[in-house]
Amino acid sequence: MKIDRNSRQLAKKYFLACRDADGSLNETSVREIVQLIVDQKPRNYLAILTHFQRLVALALEENAVRVESAAPLPDQGASVFADLEQRYGKASRAVYEENPALLGGLRIRRGNNIWDGSVSGRLSRLKQALS
Repeated sequence: MKIDRNSRQLAKKYFLACRDADGSLNETSVREIVQLIVDQKPRNYLAILTHFQRLVALALEENAVRVESAAPLPDQGASVFADLEQRYGKASRAVYEENPALLGGLRIRRGNNIWDGSVSGRLSRLKQALS
């Protein structure tokens, strides 16, 4: 579905209204705005809701943390999560996962940032450098 400019602008305006002073999303505000749009049904309200949903999903993913390790960590990554929280702020969602394909080391992803300290990541970078 193609979303026109006015719908995108209105969705962004609603999205910015859902942010708290610290920049985090307020869940009750999101629910209230969705209910308001559904009740009023402004022109192109489905496009507005679609873009609004995309903005909310991106904001939630921006603060999600995923830690992958080749071998099980003794504290299930709690120390890594604590270090990331201290440096970058509280995460909306934290996921720990074992991934034997990494061969060793850790891969940490927070939003669009990826820190890859795994052996497989180093090998792939070496392969690209030699190509």
